Amino acid sequence: MTPRFLTGVGAASNLSHLPPVILLREYGRFFIINWLTGHLCMYILTSVDSGRDLLLAMRDAHARLRRTNDSPRQLCAVLLGAIEGAAERYGETVQLQELSCMKKGATVCQIKASFSPPEADPLRYTRPNRAVEPGRHMMLLRQIWTTLPEAGTINGLTLGELQERLKLYKRVSEHQLRPAVLLEALQQLQFAGYIMCTAATTGDDFIHRRYWRVHRLARAFLRSLIGLEMALHRHQ
Repeated sequence: MTPRFLTGVGAASNLSHLPPVILLREYGRFFIINWLTGHLCMYILTSVDSGRDLLLAMRDAHARLRRTNDSPRQLCAVLLGAIEGAAERYGETVQLQELSCMKKGATVCQIKASFSPPEADPLRYTRPNRAVEPGRHMMLLRQIWTTLPEAGTINGLTLGELQERLKLYKRVSEHQLRPAVLLEALQQLQFAGYIMCTAATTGDDFIHRRYWRVHRLARAFLRSLIGLEMALHRHQ
């Protein structure tokens, strides 16, 4: 989180007369349950059935959440709110216990979260993880990720270059090749931590922006791809 964001929290605290820690906790909660997160994190959300599994998936895939608990800015309140938001999103309850806190001199913040399933679904945590059914948009995300070059190897692909390469695949429709659709898919993959790009660099624009897939998540993502393939074969 940027210094500008923290300055904004301070200003909001002055206006609302609420402590910054309360505002940060509400931000973490809102970040998880709001529509924008659901839209951008579509890949993650379609592969989990509970708040606990959502947090575990985001821990591996989303840097903004993963780095909260060891941040030098000590923003553990955001993580607490995110955990509460994850439980709320799936109709669950959660009990939180702070085992250690950097604000109290500890080297890291440790939080114990105990989730309880909703009354209408008491066996939620005993069922095996469901297989993800690969819809058309999910398959587009997969194809984009496999088409992009690995970060640190060669120059990334521009939107136009990616579009030309995707034309070689019969499963990619003309509608999916539209720049607006590809940009939305790239944004979703980037938000989930699966790709990187040259956004915010000098001279960047949508035409010349380059994209790569992220190497550090390759194993986890490939496991997800295998799950997609297995689900696809079952439904053919």
